[in-house]
Amino acid sequence: MRFAPLALLSCSFGAAAQPALDWLDHDVIAAGEVQVYVEHSERPLTAEVKVAVEVDAPATAIWDVLKACEISPEYVPNVQSCTKVEELDGGRAQLFKQTIKPIFFMPTFEHVFRLDYTPYTRIDVNRVSGPIAHLQGSWWLVPEVNGRILLVYEISLDPGMPIPRFMVRATLKHDLPKVLAAVRERAEAAAP
Repeated sequence: MRFAPLALLSCSFGAAAQPALDWLDHDVIAAGEVQVYVEHSERPLTAEVKVAVEVDAPATAIWDVLKACEISPEYVPNVQSCTKVEELDGGRAQLFKQTIKPIFFMPTFEHVFRLDYTPYTRIDVNRVSGPIAHLQGSWWLVPEVNGRILLVYEISLDPGMPIPRFMVRATLKHDLPKVLAAVRERAEAAAP
């Protein structure tokens, strides 16, 4: 069972200028690993996960990878396609339609989500339509003293299907590190 593709594109947890990082183990990040942290959700059937990785690339290179939804099927498990539906607010937001094949015994489905951009700092994604009951999260690009960018992703997900929360959490914990590692690899390869 895989729901990380749904996780790739999610919404805001508030209007803070930076994410709370008290869960972060800086030794893990400095070692080049992707750190995963699971939170308890007050919402039934909802999994909340945070992941972070250090990226040796400018924020603009990371930004370009995160905004390129059409290439997400290349590195996000179970995403079959992603296409832009509409541009909103003078380019400060976009709607996308994503096709997902979650697990072998479940049918393929489509959902629409909205990305809201705070250039080179944060990307928020909200569920717009489709079978997903709740999808909210944020991508954060946090500059570090060493010149690198700490890429943080926070997600809250209820797939809207009869799947136990522990399975959704396990899938996110398994797939999200792969997604962040792929974003890092692509951004570092594109960096000048």
